[in-house]
Order: sequence, then C-alpha cells, then structure tokens
Amino acid sequence: MILYGCMISYLEGEIKKITDDYVIVVVNNVGYQVFLSSKIRAGLKEGERTSLFVHEYLRENARELYGFASHAELEFFWRLLDISGVGPRMAMNIIALGSIEELVKNIEKGNIDYISQVSGVGKKTAQKIVIELKGKLDLTGSEEEDQEVITALKNLGYTKSQAREAVRKVSKDVTDTGDKVREALRYLSK
Repeated sequence: MILYGCMISYLEGEIKKITDDYVIVVVNNVGYQVFLSSKIRAGLKEGERTSLFVHEYLRENARELYGFASHAELEFFWRLLDISGVGPRMAMNIIALGSIEELVKNIEKGNIDYISQVSGVGKKTAQKIVIELKGKLDLTGSEEEDQEVITALKNLGYTKSQAREAVRKVSKDVTDTGDKVREALRYLSK
C-alpha cells in the first residue's frame, strides 16, 4: 500500500461548526475545515470534543482535509484512492456505506450493487473497485468489539464521540470487552 505523507494526519479538538459536508474542528485556537461522511457527522455535536484521523488532499488550487473515526477507515480510504477514477469524495462516500467489515464482505463477494449505491459510482466503477480490491483487504481492526464498548459507554451517559475517543486510547493489548470498557472509563474519568 502507498503511504500518503501529509502534514496533518490527526486532529483532536472542539467542534465549532457542523455543516452538510464538513465540520470545523478548533485545535489550539486554529480552526480546521474537515470533510466528513454523513455517518460520522450524525454522531457529532457542536461544542463537543472529537478526534479524527485525517487525510490531507492537495490539488493545484486547493488543500482539503478528510476525516475518519478510525485508522482502519483511513487505510481503506487510501486503498480506494489508489484506484483510477476514485477521488476523495467518492472514496469517503463509499466508506459511509457501512462498517469496514461490511465493505470488505461485499467486495469479497463481488457485490457490485452494494458499492454502486453511492451517488456517482456506476456499475463500471463499482466493478473496477471490486476487481482491484478483492482478495487484497486485510481486516486488522476489531470494529465490532469496539462497537460493543462504545455502546456500553453510551449507556453510561457518555456521548458517542467521547466513547469513540476513549476506545481509541485503550491499549491494543487489551482484548477482553469488559477490560476495554474499564480502561476506557479510566481515560474518561481523567
């Protein structure tokens, strides 16, 4: 996989503004415009703290930031960008279809219809994505387990964003869901 070098790769700060396409995240009194999928934006609130993995996209006349809830989503985004004809907005909208696990399952099954649900992705582009990625995707994250931890934290009164941030801080060595919840609670109580 090609590693994308960029100056900004992670942001942690307060959400100042949420629009239909992007959010403004304030970090040390500097506001960053970060394009997010509707899936991520739906779980955010103005005034709340968040953390995002970021891809900095440079064009001739523009510099854009694309944000993701997990590093696995960012890596999947990079895989999509490696495919000719897939730009950052299309890649982000493909990721918004569902979890990384769902995307991988549908790609491995060759389910072109699933991917072509995205606006701007026709059958040919969907077929190209399936051909390019089938058999090449490795799921290294434990997103389903993390979702259980996030749900448990939300049930304890934390926001989805707070829960997601706490789960990211939990050591990768911790594998038991109960232990993950306890470790996340330790982080949240600081």
